[in-house]
Amino acid sequence: MTLNDSIKIVSLDDISATELRQIDVRLRTLLHCTETTIPGSRAFGLPGDAMDLPVNLAANQIAVELQEKADIYVPEVRIDSVETEYGTDGKLVLTINVRRRDVR
Repeated sequence: MTLNDSIKIVSLDDISATELRQIDVRLRTLLHCTETTIPGSRAFGLPGDAMDLPVNLAANQIAVELQEKADIYVPEVRIDSVETEYGTDGKLVLTINVRRRDVR
């Protein structure tokens, strides 16, 4: 199983293009990094063991970990949901729905 490298942000209201690019880069980096691989920030990234699980379990683990890590590393957005599709080519396609976090 491999992750599809396509991330598409549909819309985030009241956000500048610069902020949108920064959020995109941080979410993309978070998805593609494995925990313990970045010196000085060993907790950054997702656990690599999800890729060895059956597809349905892997999708669930990735969604849970992404929500927890986004709270720390992309605090201005909240992950609303993570939808998965399983391609016939063995790729897991994630659709990540985010919402701007209320700042109070």
